[in-house]
Amino acid sequence: MTTAVAFMNFPPLPEIPEALRGESVISVRGCYCGEPPEAGEELLRPWREFGDPQVDMFGVMPYQQMDMISMEPPDPLGVYTHVELLGDLTPESVDALVELAGAGSNSPLIMLELRHLGGALARPPADLSPMGRRDSKFIMFGVGATPTPEVAQLVQANLARLAEEMRPYETGATSLNFLDLDGASPERVRAAYSSEDWERLVELKDRYDPHNLFRFNRNIPSSSASQ
Repeated sequence: MTTAVAFMNFPPLPEIPEALRGESVISVRGCYCGEPPEAGEELLRPWREFGDPQVDMFGVMPYQQMDMISMEPPDPLGVYTHVELLGDLTPESVDALVELAGAGSNSPLIMLELRHLGGALARPPADLSPMGRRDSKFIMFGVGATPTPEVAQLVQANLARLAEEMRPYETGATSLNFLDLDGASPERVRAAYSSEDWERLVELKDRYDPHNLFRFNRNIPSSSASQ
């Protein structure tokens, strides 16, 4: 079982369902893979005790529909994003998140999501792993649509404020899956790996790609290229 919680700020657009149009809501996502399915429903019971949701889409689904859990848009969308990994959620960090993205925050972000880590991701890997920083408990991922240059500037400023305000709760690690290429600086990419894994990957780079030909990615430069 894994879960995520997202602050959602819906624009007042006609294609948005009327119950959500122009509203700030909390979205709870989750996935249970196990038998019997009813066991997953029991794990959701504490959430349901908060009250009746505006929309309830929990149910059995085939694997190929799992992208619906995060409501990924089917069409391309211009956005800016930012990712940080957090440690334990304290009351102070929760208050900061509500102030940054909750109702009344006027946040330009369409989503600020916290994805739960732990479980298999927290176990020591048998080999190289991009989740080498196992002191992180949550992925914090902010997304803002950029329909105009003016909105894009607001989103960028808000994401920078998000990173700064949450700095006391960040572990310093990052996640390659959420790291945009525009933000994939050498420092940010390196923060995704343990020091041991990074050194081994640089050794492999030195052996097979010393001139950094394959660099249009979340790049690990060779030791000569990084000097």
